Amino acid sequence: MRVCYLNLNPASYTIGIPARDAVYLRGLKENGAEILECRDDSPGFAKFIRLYKKHKNFRGKYDVMLVGYTAYILVPFARLITNKKVIFNALCSLYEGIVIAREKVAWFSFQSLYAWLIDFLAFNSAHLSLLESEEQIKFVAAKFFVPKKKLLKAWTGVDDSLFYTNPDAKKLPTFTVLFRGAFLPESGVEYAVDAFKILKKHNINLRIIGRGEFDPLVEKRLKEFDSSNVEWIRGKKMPFEDLRRKIQECHISLGQLSNHDRLNRTVPHKAFESIAMKIPYLTARNKGILELLNEDETCFCCNPADAQDLAEKILEIKNNPELMAKVAESAYQLYTREFTPRVLAKRVVDAITIRS
Repeated sequence: MRVCYLNLNPASYTIGIPARDAVYLRGLKENGAEILECRDDSPGFAKFIRLYKKHKNFRGKYDVMLVGYTAYILVPFARLITNKKVIFNALCSLYEGIVIAREKVAWFSFQSLYAWLIDFLAFNSAHLSLLESEEQIKFVAAKFFVPKKKLLKAWTGVDDSLFYTNPDAKKLPTFTVLFRGAFLPESGVEYAVDAFKILKKHNINLRIIGRGEFDPLVEKRLKEFDSSNVEWIRGKKMPFEDLRRKIQECHISLGQLSNHDRLNRTVPHKAFESIAMKIPYLTARNKGILELLNEDETCFCCNPADAQDLAEKILEIKNNPELMAKVAESAYQLYTREFTPRVLAKRVVDAITIRS
């Protein structure tokens, strides 16, 4: 199979590939596919002209067009320039990203209507859209009037050349819990801080790697107690080797902790990263994550938006090292069976073949 990869990012293969696309492009290669790149990040309308010209060189030389992550506006464009099947690596909807998750615009506004229209055109133009969960499929089908036969659950996965288990990695001497990610409304980072206010008298530390719109709230919460048990790393992007080491030094990885509607549909990247690195994953209990993992078998769960329950669960895990190791190992074995780039891409290839 030859795949034409279309997206709005720099033309160099090593620059600008979204993590979700990188997983599937690598997996497609491991399944024997050849990738032909058609990418451009020019401003304004110029990008469409440049992409059209680049695509002319590939016409008739590929079997399937893959429109990359976040390139919603390119899906209708793709249908205009190719007669091949168009697959959209969507993950979720644009509407969900800017209206529901980031709460950047009002629900009833021109911007939200515009996002809805872009999604409607993208999902209905694609022959097949790859979404992150069954709950996401239900949402997209209902919200944008898309036939379910045009939607496929495709787990996000992780590039395990970057995130992998290292048996020689050294853990910090003090039991340390990691919270990593952008401080979005669904992240629940404030509950992690509140939990460590409760855990102050215990020999447990919190390492936060991230920043975002909730920075002021985190700063406020940290000033409410002697937060010497909390390390907050929020500088510029660090070298990946340093990031991997700082993750591996921790004993538990926290997922999303809030009581947010989007968590019923999404599975964050760090869930896959954690299980691939064999780090026990503790998250708020919600439909999205429980599609992927089983509580007390391949992950640990606490009540959403509940710092007290989170603190108690952290203590319980710390005091049960055998269970912690068992859950981490079970999750890692699940990853190697079900979620490697090769396995994930093979499912997409099979779906394309069946639906052709």
